[in-house]
Amino acid sequence: MPDVTLSPLRTGVVGVFASAAALDAVQAPDGVRACRVAPDEIALLCAPDDAARVLDAVSGQIARADRHGFALDLSDGWTGFSLTGEVREAFSYLSELHLPEPGSFAQGDVLRVPARVLRGEDHIDLLVPSPWGRYLHDELLEALRALDVRELGGEA
Repeated sequence: MPDVTLSPLRTGVVGVFASAAALDAVQAPDGVRACRVAPDEIALLCAPDDAARVLDAVSGQIARADRHGFALDLSDGWTGFSLTGEVREAFSYLSELHLPEPGSFAQGDVLRVPARVLRGEDHIDLLVPSPWGRYLHDELLEALRALDVRELGGEA
């Protein structure tokens, strides 16, 4: 039986909205994962307690590069879950998306929910808009029941 663990994921999310040229010049602080989610949007993912620091760091950059650009702490608007173990097999139960390579991300439908899928070496992090959090949690448990998923720490 494949070994899969589901756990809540706490993450800070800072959204940066500006022209493509301004976003191309953004320098994310160390330890922050930058995901270009649209031509005019970057999601910066960080430790939950670092969101204010990241917001401060990029706000100045954007203000200088695009007078209409801005950054927001969107952490409360996202809910996350992490899958560890046999992630390739687990993901095949969840989505028709191509599983991204380690260190990259994809976005699209996961169990009928718009999600951001971030792949690490031995885990997959799923981020969804917070109103979908409870639904996705329950659907993850149901979809992965055949893999005898273990849950750590309860719902995010």
